[in-house]
Amino acid sequence: MPSETTITTPIPTSVSRDAVLAALHDHDRYIRTTCPQLIDYAHVSSNPAAAPGGLPCDVYEVTDKRPIGQTTFRLTLTNQPGEGIDALIEGKAPTGSMVIKSRWRVLEGAPQHALEERVSIDANMLMNKMIKGNVEKSHPEQHQKFMM
Repeated sequence: MPSETTITTPIPTSVSRDAVLAALHDHDRYIRTTCPQLIDYAHVSSNPAAAPGGLPCDVYEVTDKRPIGQTTFRLTLTNQPGEGIDALIEGKAPTGSMVIKSRWRVLEGAPQHALEERVSIDANMLMNKMIKGNVEKSHPEQHQKFMM
């Protein structure tokens, strides 16, 4: 059963909603911000209507450093106009395969807007717990980087 978590970060009033959306839609910035141990990445393909709803998506192969060496995974990014971005990670670790889906949304709010990330992790029980803990620990800092 997938493990889920949500991280919500208020957007400072000095940062516009459009600026945060632009940062999320910048795939180079997205990859460099969400993969702090990045070794390299390459654009694999673009599909003009492959994502749900017929939106265009871009597929990347990302290699990053892990405590036990390095790992390569497939990352599919789909910009959601006026809302945020959807990310799909498909990878294989020594402990098995994993699928991580995240929906980043810039939420309207009063007195301020917020950046919300909903994450669903589908892996074996040990990996679910480890990945969820990592997301909850490291992603609030990633949110701040999108607002700089």
